[in-house]
Amino acid sequence: MQNQQLFLILLSGIFTALAASFLGAFIVIKRMALVGDVLSHVALPGIGLALLININPIYGAAAFLLIAAFSTWFIEKKTALPPDAIIGTFFTATLALGVLLVPNQELFESMFGNLFAVRFYDAMVIVTASVIIFILALILSRRLTLGIIAPDLAKSIGGKPDASYLGFLLLFALSVALGVKLIGSVLMGALTILPAVSARNLSWSLKSFLSFSVILGVLMTGLGIIIARAFNFPPGPAVILTGILFFFISLFFKKS
Repeated sequence: MQNQQLFLILLSGIFTALAASFLGAFIVIKRMALVGDVLSHVALPGIGLALLININPIYGAAAFLLIAAFSTWFIEKKTALPPDAIIGTFFTATLALGVLLVPNQELFESMFGNLFAVRFYDAMVIVTASVIIFILALILSRRLTLGIIAPDLAKSIGGKPDASYLGFLLLFALSVALGVKLIGSVLMGALTILPAVSARNLSWSLKSFLSFSVILGVLMTGLGIIIARAFNFPPGPAVILTGILFFFISLFFKKS
C-alpha cells in the first residue's frame, strides 16, 4: 500500500513539474518571475471556498487563478500597467480573503501543500490535466517566443501576441492550480521559477533552455518527494530546497 501511495505521489509531482517548469521558462524569458510567484497565492481563497462547499480544492484554486490570469491580461491591455503591479493588487486582496475563508486546520496544508494526501482520483486529474497543458503550451511556444522577442514582427506576419499571451497566462494559471495541492499556494510559484533559472545557467539555446528547465523540474520534484518520504519532512519545502540546491550547483556550470 505504501509503495502504491508513493507511486501516485511521484506520478502527480513529476507531471505537475513537467507542465509548470516548461511554462516557467517563458515566465523567466518575459521577466515575470515575481508575477509567477505571486500568482500562486491567488489560489488561497479558491481553496477555502472549495473546502467550504466540500469539493476538490484543485477546482476552487483553478477558478480563482483563471479569473486572476484573465483579469491581469485585460487590465494590462487596457491600462498599460505592469503585470507585477496588477498581480500584486490581486495578491493582497485574495490573501486576506483566503485567510478568512480557509479553516485554521487546513490553512497550513493550503499554503504549503501535502503530497501525501494525494489519492488515486487526484493523481489522475493532475496527470491528465498536466499532459494537456504541456501539449497546448508546446503548440503555443513558437508564437509566444516570437511575441516576447519581437512583438512587432509577430504582428506584421499575422500573429496575435495578445491572444498568445492570454493563452499562456491561462495555461500557467491551470498549472499552478494543479500544484497547489502538492506544493502549496506559497511555494508553487517557486516550482515554476527554480528549474528555469537553473536551466538558464546551463543552456546555450532556446531549445536547450526549455529542455533543461523540464528535466530539472522533474528531477527536483522527484528527488524532493523521495527525501521528504525518507525523512518525514513536509514535501513542499523539501522539493523547493532541492531546487535551490540544483540552482547553486548550476552556477558552477554557468555559460559565460
